Amino acid sequence: MLSPTGNGNSLSTILLLPLLLGVSRIPGSRCLEVIYAINAGGESHTDSYGIHYTKDPLMNKVGTASDYGKQLIIGRVNNVDQILYQTERYHHNTFGYDVPISQDGDYVMILKFCEVYFNSPNMKVFDVVLNGDHTVVTDLDIFERVGRGVAHDEYVPFRVQGGKLIYNDEESDILAGKIRVEFIKLIPGQV
Repeated sequence: MLSPTGNGNSLSTILLLPLLLGVSRIPGSRCLEVIYAINAGGESHTDSYGIHYTKDPLMNKVGTASDYGKQLIIGRVNNVDQILYQTERYHHNTFGYDVPISQDGDYVMILKFCEVYFNSPNMKVFDVVLNGDHTVVTDLDIFERVGRGVAHDEYVPFRVQGGKLIYNDEESDILAGKIRVEFIKLIPGQV
């Protein structure tokens, strides 16, 4: 796979729980149930907890899938799950994923990141926007936050109720049973 060659935005893994991309749902027992997990930029993988991550659905469609991080040993993650942080999807423009949501409830989206290419801050800075309306992660510079080759997860809790996504008391419509997670590139110097 190709390595990144410019200022883009990237994602290693999405895990959705009704409270994880991944996305998880929190049923009445408060036990997390993973409802959607992908290995962005990579092949399918079952992690050390038995969570199955599907192959990136954007393969050969949008941006570039990269396994450049395979040359690194990723900090703060066990050996079995290294691949979830070593592969990524990046693009020099906005890109995103559609995540199926079929039930009302409380959810947590877990975004798994790792800077595998750049060696200094301000080279890759981006926002994460949920459903086109909710900026859920602002000015993320993975290198600045944790350095190169270190796992970093962002947790985004939200609620689904009556066909609406609710984040920080703001609502947006859920269309065709899917929410949209977008990665918005920021231009260095404008952050």
